[in-house]
Amino acid sequence: QNQLDAIQLELTERIHVLFLEKFNGNKLAFAKSVHCDEKTIRRLFEHQQGMTINLLFKIAFALDIKPTQLLEGLSLNEISV
Repeated sequence: QNQLDAIQLELTERIHVLFLEKFNGNKLAFAKSVHCDEKTIRRLFEHQQGMTINLLFKIAFALDIKPTQLLEGLSLNEISV
């Protein structure tokens, strides 16, 4: 679970950096481009909400990048059971 939390934090940080570059911190404009509520974006950036695959794809589209670019280099270490 710690690895998943770390991946989510990194992914959210990557999105936040790109959001700041493209939308100059305007959460309302970003939310409109993502086709979601501004509250969703705010909660995502405040680490109060997780992200669905659907939301990830919408965010990537709004940022004009491929979802795989956001996920590049992120992976779970293999865990022995």
